[in-house]
Amino acid sequence: MLFAAFAMILVGVLCFIYVALSPQKPKQPAYQSRKPQTQGQFRMPQTPSVSPQLEERIRRERSIPDDRHLSYSYPEELTPSVVQKSEVLRPTDSGNLELEPTPPAKSHFAIDGTLYLDHSGKLLFGEDSNDLDLMEDGLRNFKRVGNGNLREEKGKFLFHSGNVTYTYTPEELEQVVLHNQGIVFLLKDVKSPRPVFFTKEIDTFKEFLKQAALT
Repeated sequence: MLFAAFAMILVGVLCFIYVALSPQKPKQPAYQSRKPQTQGQFRMPQTPSVSPQLEERIRRERSIPDDRHLSYSYPEELTPSVVQKSEVLRPTDSGNLELEPTPPAKSHFAIDGTLYLDHSGKLLFGEDSNDLDLMEDGLRNFKRVGNGNLREEKGKFLFHSGNVTYTYTPEELEQVVLHNQGIVFLLKDVKSPRPVFFTKEIDTFKEFLKQAALT
């Protein structure tokens, strides 16, 4: 009996020593922790850079005072060919149909030249003023718009240069002063810049004024 008890104790001690000395495997976690995403893994949308030339153009256009006579024109989009089929057809002597031509916009005259704007309003353009050809000092105060043309459409005077058009009605004009190579529109609104148009076709404009006075 004593021997059996001693044997059981010995077996228990050996089992304890075996368990204590045997290598233990690391326990695998039930779930893997998610690595935190660093800030470098995110892409933030970048604001498109603006060229210095575009910034300068925007700043210059914003600095120009508003002028109700000024308008801008842009290239017109081409009309689809299917629209052209809706034009008016008229019968001919042979019995066929042909497109009725669209009458162009009437313009009593059109002359070429260079347009300036007088923002100062200090120069005199009446009968007692000097000729424009002698006003070299005064031209320094003018703003050059550019080469273009002056024409009349639907009773209005249009100065067109590039994509810019200045429109004036007879009701807005105080006086039209003619010089050897220039036309000046004096406006009733003294705050608006006065158009000064240099041209070599003064006679064409004079003829238009003469015909307009007869009608």
